[in-house]
Amino acid sequence: MTTGQRIAQKRKEIGLSQEALGAELGVSRQSIYKWESNAALPEIDKLVALSRRFGVTVGWLLGVEEAPEAPPAPDSRELTDAQLKMVEEITERYIAAQTAPKPRKKWPYVLAALVVLYAAHRAYQSIDRQFDGVYSRIGQMDISMSNQVSSISGQVEEILKQQNSLVTDAEASIMTCDLKANTVTFSVAVVPKTFVEGMTVEFLAENGEISSDVVGKAGEDGTNQRFSAALSIPLTDDIALSALLVLPDGTRQTQPLQTYTGLYSGSLPEVQMLLDADIQGRAAVENGTLTLPEPIEFLLSMNTKPDNVFVPRAEAVSTQVGLFKNKQLIAWALPIRTDEQTSYSGYDETAEFYRLEPLSVPFASGDLLEYAVVFTDEYGRKSICPSDWPLTLDSDEKSLVFPGSNGTDTVAAFEVDTDISHWKFD
Repeated sequence: MTTGQRIAQKRKEIGLSQEALGAELGVSRQSIYKWESNAALPEIDKLVALSRRFGVTVGWLLGVEEAPEAPPAPDSRELTDAQLKMVEEITERYIAAQTAPKPRKKWPYVLAALVVLYAAHRAYQSIDRQFDGVYSRIGQMDISMSNQVSSISGQVEEILKQQNSLVTDAEASIMTCDLKANTVTFSVAVVPKTFVEGMTVEFLAENGEISSDVVGKAGEDGTNQRFSAALSIPLTDDIALSALLVLPDGTRQTQPLQTYTGLYSGSLPEVQMLLDADIQGRAAVENGTLTLPEPIEFLLSMNTKPDNVFVPRAEAVSTQVGLFKNKQLIAWALPIRTDEQTSYSGYDETAEFYRLEPLSVPFASGDLLEYAVVFTDEYGRKSICPSDWPLTLDSDEKSLVFPGSNGTDTVAAFEVDTDISHWKFD
């Protein structure tokens, strides 16, 4: 078994949900999912906490030891059955070794056995700490090596770029962004590495839909060797800027300048936090029907900070929270006042609350259950922000799990889909 499968096995044996285990360890439900699906490995302190909670060794969790059981902590108030049996065996051997049986009190033998147990436990702790130390050092070495490789790769890449570059200097930056007109304007400039009298430079902006080109102006800064221009183009997520150097003989050479990503999506309203009152734990699936027997409450807070100082984030004028099956709307959650909600406490006044009423819906193997926030911003743009993880049927077809968390590929691959055209609302 993998480390993730061992964590999932022990969690289910003690009857904890991923959310409950995460709360005990001080991590999110998503972190537990990533561990169990082998997308990430718990940190050293979390591995130790897991071993103590499950009563297993760190070595067993990592798959380097076969025996799962770990000795209890020295401050345990009660002896386990295994400890009691060990005490009895030690006491019997001690009595059998005496030359002449004499009436004697039992407590010295029990005390002697406990001392032996305690010493064995301390030895185990020492070995476990050594193992954790070795594992930590290996992890640090791996991180250090990765950083060195990344640094060297970056240096080599930069050297190659400079060697292959057609310019000695290049600039590209956002001047303005007009969300109402849905346009962005860039300032661009280049100094050719080899300047030829009569050459021109055309600056191009491509956003995947259209391209816009402007002939660069030379001489504005006192030299004929620096070309500059302003480029305006419809705002999209992916925009690539480049300079086309045109020589008097017609030779054309393209120099990439800068690529921008996430500009459009960064201007849309964004969720800072979206919590649900444990749909996974409250929903029931029976005979192909998913039922929410009780109302479910959501907490929503918004991120108002822009991703880029030159691209503002629009405000949402309409906000809806919905439950979706396979990206098809099941039902909207209704907004409620702060004093009407019962699932959350300690959140500031900027938080919004929604309540989803009880419902039943057909649900089969392979279906995906997701909740999402749908926005309409001040410029009339509609967008969607789904939850990070969907829910699907476990192999027993009676409980909900995250895709892959049961050790099988219940869903081949899942990526958060923010393309609102893929979602249905009627």
